[in-house]
Amino acid sequence: MENSSEQRNEAQGLVTISDDTVINHEVSEEFSLPDYVPEVRRVLFTRAQVLPESKYVSDSTTPPTIELGGTVTYSIIYTNEEGKLCALPLNSAYEVKSPISSMGDSFIDTTVESCTTRVTAPRKLTVKSKLKSRILGFQEKVEEENITPRSSADEMYIERKKEAVMTLGIIPVSLQNIRMSEKLDMAGLEGAKPIWCDATIILNDVKAQNCSVSVRGEATVKCLCVSSEGESIITKTMPLVEEVEAEGASIGDMAMLKARCVSLSISNEENGDKNELFFDLNCELEGEVTRNSEVLLTKDAYSTKNETQATYKKIDIYKRLKSQNASFTVSEALKRKNEEINEIIEIIVDPVYEKTEIKGTRAQLLGTLLVNIIGKSKANEEGVCEYLHDSYELPIKYESDLGKINGDVITRCNFSQGNINARYDNERFYVTAEIFPAFSIYERSSCEVLDRATLKKDIEFKRDPACVRVCFPHENETLWDISKKYHTTVSKLAEVNGISPDSPLNIKSLII
Repeated sequence: MENSSEQRNEAQGLVTISDDTVINHEVSEEFSLPDYVPEVRRVLFTRAQVLPESKYVSDSTTPPTIELGGTVTYSIIYTNEEGKLCALPLNSAYEVKSPISSMGDSFIDTTVESCTTRVTAPRKLTVKSKLKSRILGFQEKVEEENITPRSSADEMYIERKKEAVMTLGIIPVSLQNIRMSEKLDMAGLEGAKPIWCDATIILNDVKAQNCSVSVRGEATVKCLCVSSEGESIITKTMPLVEEVEAEGASIGDMAMLKARCVSLSISNEENGDKNELFFDLNCELEGEVTRNSEVLLTKDAYSTKNETQATYKKIDIYKRLKSQNASFTVSEALKRKNEEINEIIEIIVDPVYEKTEIKGTRAQLLGTLLVNIIGKSKANEEGVCEYLHDSYELPIKYESDLGKINGDVITRCNFSQGNINARYDNERFYVTAEIFPAFSIYERSSCEVLDRATLKKDIEFKRDPACVRVCFPHENETLWDISKKYHTTVSKLAEVNGISPDSPLNIKSLII
């Protein structure tokens, strides 16, 4: 019976992407409105946003399962039975499960694909949204790298790859909650009543520090109000300066953070004979710090005393190409759809990331800018205006130079919007919007390494010490190849032939 000593080899500290899964799921719910909410005559626009709340990984099944949960928040703008403008916040919970490959870290990105609202009765609404959840799982393999014979009598030699492999290192950034509460400047609009509110958070400077990430940006709160003078938009912009904990981060790493609004409330309080508006904004920051680090891989192994059977495998290597928070501007002139709109009341935009395309050394982050217009028609003979809705979809693109690319790329990306300006003329709609992408791009390539080395102890090489052999190297053969073939060592070959072990093999014959 064959007696063998078997050793396996895995690259030490290699981060692999174990899962890249997209789940399409749907949330649908029927709502009965309370009596104090104005009845719905016509829905103008519904906006849906996702607030992820939890993820749970269970290893009780094979393969393991990840459970996602969160809330879809709806903001519905409509007209009541008197034709007046109203808004209504609603929310629905969602849950979804998916099998995963490993128990490592997972990043979850859930976005809204589409949303519809149907009025089934003056106080009954059915709201349906289609969601897309992407699960990107990371796993770090840390296993024995060196091949160590189990017996001191064994002589095993290993060869490293000539160049260290650059591999991805990821540090998840702890979820940071930020709360802001201030008063809105009424700008002489005493008596104004809030109808609808929104908040945007932009991050324009994100840098990795020692065990933290410094963040600079701004938060803007908007409130649509109605007063005796008509509709008005009141805005408040505040600086955002934070230090987010990121244990293990260091200066020189690349950082990417994204921000989302968790909740926003507006209160209308009386102060003497004036009404004052106050807001309470709750938002979250999350993301990652990435770096590339060198890892030595074992390419081959053999014994000088016994026959060695080696098997090899290809592994995926991931490295970071870029992690960044950036900005660009979209400016378009489009043919008008709704020619009845005479006055723009509010512009609501949502940028959506869709895919990444590689053009040479540049990455193109592609998406769509959803633009929704709430407007008014001209007054009729009775002096009454009608509220109207108009919508557009604009392609958006951000380009980033990545340098030389040797494999496939995997992208995490989130678009957020900044300042928006729009106007109509008789024929066209003009829109200008600031877009802030937060993205990480990883490259995937393959590499062949040693998988298993089996040492057959019952087959020992016999040598005649009086015998002198001469080898004539083939083209592209190395000292390692010849040493393995003749069961000697690189150092002995180099010493006998008076050459350096690290020098190229450029002689016609070798003494073995």
